[in-house]
Amino acid sequence: MNDPSVIVIGAGVVGASAALALVERGLDVTLVDRAPEAAAGTSHANGGGITPCHAEPWNPPGTARRLFSTLLDRRLPYRLHPRALPGLIGWGSRFLVNSRAGRYYENARRTTRLAIYSGRCLARLRERHRLDYLQVVEGSLELYFSRADFDRAIELRRRIADPDIRLQKLTAEEAVALEPTLGPVAGQIHAALLFPDHESGDARLFSRRVSERAGQLGARLAFGTHVERIVCRGGKFDRLSTDRGEFVADACVVAAGYQTVALLSPLGLKVPIYPVKGYSATIDVTDDDPAPRLPLLDLKRRFVTARLGRQLRIAGLADFAGPDLELYPDRLGVLLEGAAQLLPELAEKIRTSPNRAWTGLRPMTPDGPPLIGPTPIAGLYLNSGHGAMGWTQACGSAELLADLITNRPPAIDTTGLLAERYLRS
Repeated sequence: MNDPSVIVIGAGVVGASAALALVERGLDVTLVDRAPEAAAGTSHANGGGITPCHAEPWNPPGTARRLFSTLLDRRLPYRLHPRALPGLIGWGSRFLVNSRAGRYYENARRTTRLAIYSGRCLARLRERHRLDYLQVVEGSLELYFSRADFDRAIELRRRIADPDIRLQKLTAEEAVALEPTLGPVAGQIHAALLFPDHESGDARLFSRRVSERAGQLGARLAFGTHVERIVCRGGKFDRLSTDRGEFVADACVVAAGYQTVALLSPLGLKVPIYPVKGYSATIDVTDDDPAPRLPLLDLKRRFVTARLGRQLRIAGLADFAGPDLELYPDRLGVLLEGAAQLLPELAEKIRTSPNRAWTGLRPMTPDGPPLIGPTPIAGLYLNSGHGAMGWTQACGSAELLADLITNRPPAIDTTGLLAERYLRS
């Protein structure tokens, strides 16, 4: 008897991880992506942080007031573009409903549960396959510039109440001792949190390493293949129609980020995923440059940094502007100026060096958790909608998906994580 066969659409960090997990379970896997190589989309130049203890949704109580205040100000880290308002009516209303305290904290528990599990899965995967993706596994620092922001961060973790959240409260002096590049701004920092279980790494490199490993274990890698249609028959997945012919399999996993919406729409499946644009810049650094080694999160200016070998990745912003990938210089300037203010000794290089600027679309659900598992169409599965947490939740999502496809008991509670909460028969 042949091994069960499955097609995975999308070779970003989420899809590549899923393909490898399924190959390891003994399935016959084909990984399909329209780009000529893995991680050409949202995983290409993301923030690089793997932050299980900072995986909560982006719609805390008070989101409506804060978001609508950004309509006319392009200098803020978050921006709601006026032209996006018509397309936000349905998704946006659910996004705001889920910002109510009760719903928000419940969803934060769910996203955190998946993220912590995923961190453990990543560690095991890295060891099992001896993966090198420029990882830094020494934890991360979150920086708070006011007592109020720091108190809210502590209260959030108290309400999530996950026993696996590990953190250490630091004074400004203690933060500088861990990350000396913060010395010039020590007087501005109220406090910091050290999360020892956090990591960083190059998601693009990871996706390629994992895809290659899946191929070495028997998966077919169909890069440069444009999906034309998911073909179903009798309420069941039948085959994939592409510009390179048809792919027949027992099952299909859609892990295509925001493109999941377009792929499923012809099947009558309305997937509540909205593209929230983020920006990043990647700057070359040397050993002599005062560039941070630890991943940093600036809670005031809402950006992150990650050291990727001889590069520094700076990423952030959140533009609610629809499926718009255009790189606007003024928005990039907001990101770079924030980094220059945090790292004044590196400011000239941040402002003037070639920065390989990039934009990507985070595929966000209105409640926060991703959409994992079966759809009303037999044999058709989702692994999409991770928002800004794709890199953080990828390996755990892959294992959870593999459990569901192979009919094994999931390793964690799946409440609030499954696609069926929005897609029902």
